[in-house]
Amino acid sequence: MTEWKPETYGPRWKNVYDHIDWPQPEGAVEFLAKRAGSGRALELAIGTGRVAIPLARLGVPLDGLDASPEIVEVMRGKPGGESIEVSIGNIADFTSERRYSLIFLLLNSLYALQTQEEQIQCFESVAAHLEPGGLFVVETFVPDPTRFHFNGRAHVYDVGLDHVRIEADTFDRATQHIKENHIEIREDGIRLYPAFLRYTWPSELDLMARIAGLELSERWGDWGNVPYDTYSENHIGVYRKAS
Repeated sequence: MTEWKPETYGPRWKNVYDHIDWPQPEGAVEFLAKRAGSGRALELAIGTGRVAIPLARLGVPLDGLDASPEIVEVMRGKPGGESIEVSIGNIADFTSERRYSLIFLLLNSLYALQTQEEQIQCFESVAAHLEPGGLFVVETFVPDPTRFHFNGRAHVYDVGLDHVRIEADTFDRATQHIKENHIEIREDGIRLYPAFLRYTWPSELDLMARIAGLELSERWGDWGNVPYDTYSENHIGVYRKAS
């Protein structure tokens, strides 16, 4: 693989995504349900529906958008996943006749867009599809450059009798890129699960929102309404379109 694209993720990760030790979705679902408003919701990078499906069960009408038809098919196989309307496309540049009271982009999926221009374009596309007073919720990790030595890092995170799992990363401070590959070594071969990211700082997200005509409404360190501070490892930004 020489070039990363958002749609690169799905074909490689579809069979393992739901087996990763992600945080349980209940906190995010409750947080989003309280902010859904009276209109429809849209999840960008809906993936396997880990948040969208339980949110829909609470009665929030929602649609999805994802770059990968393969990973959406995983969602289709889950109870409730078949009833969510999903479009296939790039989250940076999407169009719909519908307008939404809530749009959300979770689990660092904004970072799959490889340039600042694409990330700004995502904010602009969101703003164009929000109702007046609507909210855009973005979840990202807070960058920690101290994790990397000599612009790289390797970490063994699972060892068994028949497998080893390693994460290898390179880090470019100038471009804000992290190229990571999760490597699974088994007796029958080696599998690679890449994720190329262009990270941002919360202050940069605020500027992107302002360019798109959105303003910061709330900022949290996790889904339990814990304030964002110097020790926060995650960032949840809530941006509002003027009413």
